[in-house]
Amino acid sequence: MTQYLIRTLTDSTGHPFTHVTKSRENETYQVVEAESKEQAKEKANTYKEGNQ
Repeated sequence: MTQYLIRTLTDSTGHPFTHVTKSRENETYQVVEAESKEQAKEKANTYKEGNQ
C-alpha cells in the first residue's frame, strides 16, 4: 500500500494549509522530537538500530 506524508502548516493569519507528499518505493518517513538536526539524526539512528 502506498504511504503518504500529510503536513499541515498554519500561516501568520491562522489559515491552515495541507500538503500531501507521496512516498517513493525506497523511501520511509520517521518523526522524532529533537533540539537540533544532529540530535534528530542520532535519535533516528538509535531507533533504526533498535528495530533490526
